[in-house]
Amino acid sequence: MQYMDSKECAAYLGVHINTLYKYVREGLPAFRLPGRNKFKFRKDLVDGWMLEMSQPVLTVKGKEVRSNDNSKYGELRILHP
Repeated sequence: MQYMDSKECAAYLGVHINTLYKYVREGLPAFRLPGRNKFKFRKDLVDGWMLEMSQPVLTVKGKEVRSNDNSKYGELRILHP
């Protein structure tokens, strides 16, 4: 298991440190050290979160619907109301 600090994780993701903290607020898995304002990130959990966030999102009536079935992604579908 490989751990990264905030600076290393931001560099790994190719984002600014403030963007990394925004990702933490949006659900990026992070561990806060007790009594400190420092985060640690597990590389495998960061990779999993990025994979999940890179999946296509379908919005139906203002509600996001995520699908793990990408076999039909990009295929033309006719929807009947």
